[in-house]
Amino acid sequence: MGSHLPDELWLEIFDLAVDDADLFDLTLPTAFSDASWFKTLYGDWSLRTAQESFVASYLLDPEVNAAIQAIMSTCRTWRRLGYEFFYRFLFFSNPRNIQRVCALMDRDQELGWWTKRLHVTRYFAGGGTTMETTQNSLVSIIRHCPNLEIFVVNWPLSNTLQAIGNALCTYCPRTLRVMHINIPTTSLPKLIFMLQYLPALVTAHIEFDGTPPEHINLGAASDLELTLPALRHLSLRGPFQDFLEEAIGWSMPSLRALCLDFVNYRDDFPDLLEFLRIHGAELTFLDLNIIPTLDVPTILELCPLLTTFTFNPDWRIPAWEQQPSGPSSVVRRPHANITTIGLHHLLYAFGVGYAATYDKVDPFATKMIRRRNDVNFAALNKRNFPRLERIRVLNTTLLSDLEANNGPSPQCYERWERWWRQCQKEGIRLEDCTGATLGTLPMDPEDEEGDEEDDDESVVEDEGGKGGNPLSSLRELLMECRRMNAQRDMDVTPPALRMIYAGASRLS
Repeated sequence: MGSHLPDELWLEIFDLAVDDADLFDLTLPTAFSDASWFKTLYGDWSLRTAQESFVASYLLDPEVNAAIQAIMSTCRTWRRLGYEFFYRFLFFSNPRNIQRVCALMDRDQELGWWTKRLHVTRYFAGGGTTMETTQNSLVSIIRHCPNLEIFVVNWPLSNTLQAIGNALCTYCPRTLRVMHINIPTTSLPKLIFMLQYLPALVTAHIEFDGTPPEHINLGAASDLELTLPALRHLSLRGPFQDFLEEAIGWSMPSLRALCLDFVNYRDDFPDLLEFLRIHGAELTFLDLNIIPTLDVPTILELCPLLTTFTFNPDWRIPAWEQQPSGPSSVVRRPHANITTIGLHHLLYAFGVGYAATYDKVDPFATKMIRRRNDVNFAALNKRNFPRLERIRVLNTTLLSDLEANNGPSPQCYERWERWWRQCQKEGIRLEDCTGATLGTLPMDPEDEEGDEEDDDESVVEDEGGKGGNPLSSLRELLMECRRMNAQRDMDVTPPALRMIYAGASRLS
C-alpha cells in the first residue's frame, strides 16, 4: 500500500493527520493563557489553568493517539514511518512507565532519535518504584534523545537535579530550547552551571522550592557571567531573589518576556529595578504577580517597548493616590506601546469568597484595599496608555468565587458597574482569565440549549428566509465526526505494538 508514494510524501500526509504541532510550540503558558471551565464529579463548576488543561486534554482526548495508532496498525511501511510520530512526544504521569520506555530505548536506541518533547507531570509513586530508579530511567531516556527540544518536569528535582542536568548538557545541549523545572533554592549553584551549557535555550520556567537560606554559598558559580544568546522568555516562581540578582550581570540580548511570581512571599524582594535597568529596554511582556508594592512609574519608564504589563492592583502606590480625582501619576509620561494590562489578586474588590468573611473581621483593612483597587483601576485609561485595548482580571480564585456567588455582593455591585462604564467609555475590553468578558459565567447544558435555540431563531431571521440553518449543518457535521471516531478501535493492533503503546506514556 505504501509503495506507491515516497516516504517523504507519506510523512507529510501523516503530519497533517496527526495535527499535534501545538505540542511542540517553543513557548510555555503565561498568565494570559486562557483558563477554562469544567464540571467536577460533584456537579460544580471549576477552573483549569492552561497548564492543567494541556495535561487533561492530552490524557482525555484520544484523537492524536488514535491517529498515530491507526497509522502504525495499517501496514509495515506505515508502521516504520509512524515511529517518528509515536516517539516524538513522551508524556509520563506514572513512574513505572518511565522504566518501561527506558527498557524499550535501551533495546532499540534509534527510537529516541525522534523524541522532541519529554514531559513528566506530577504523579503518586506506584508500587515497585523508587526515586533513584525513576531518576536513572529518566537520565537513560535523555541519553537516547539527542534531538530533544522541550523538557518539562512538574515535580521537584531535589536530589536528581545534578544527574538530570548533566544528561541534558551532555546529550542535547544544542537542541534543547524549552525547559520547565522545579528545584530547591539551595540548588541555585547547580542551576547556574547547568544554564552555562544550554546556549540554545529559548524559554525557561524555573520554580524554586523551600525557604531560601540567609546566605547561599554559590562558590565558583558566583563569578560566572553567563551568556544566554537565544533566551526570549524567562519565568520565575517562588523565592527567586538570589537567582534574579545573579542574573543582573548576565548577557541576555534576546530577552523579551519576563514573568515573576513571588507566590506568597512578602519580604526580601530582589532588586528588580536594577535588573530592569540592564535588561528591561527590549522587554515587550512583563508579568509581576507580587505582593510587595513596586515602583510602577519607574518600571514602565525602564521598559518603553512593553505591549503587555501585569501588576497587583492591591498595591498602595503613593504617586497614584496623590490626586485620585485629577491626573494620575501612574506614568511619568504616557506609555506609547502598552495594549494589554493584566490584574492579579483583586480578591477584596467584589465581596465574594474569603474576602467576604474577612470583611466582617477587619472592615477597615478591606475598605482600604478596595480604595486602592479603585484608584489603580481609574488610572488604566487612554490618557496614560493611549493604545490600551484590553484589561484582563487574571485571578482564577476570584472568578471561581464570583461563579459560586452568582456575581458580586450587593455592596460591591456599584464598583463592578463603575469599572464597566469606565472601560466602555474608553473603548477598552474588560475580560476575565478565560478570555471572556468579565461577568460571563458558565452555564449548565440545559441553559446553553435554550441559548442555542435563540441563536437559531436569530440566524433564520438574519438569513431572511433564504433557507437552511448553518448551525444545524454544523451540528450534523460534528455528529458525523463523532460517529466516525467512535468506529475506531484497537482490534487490529499487533500485540507487540500494544505493549509499546502501553509502555510509552500515552496511556499513563
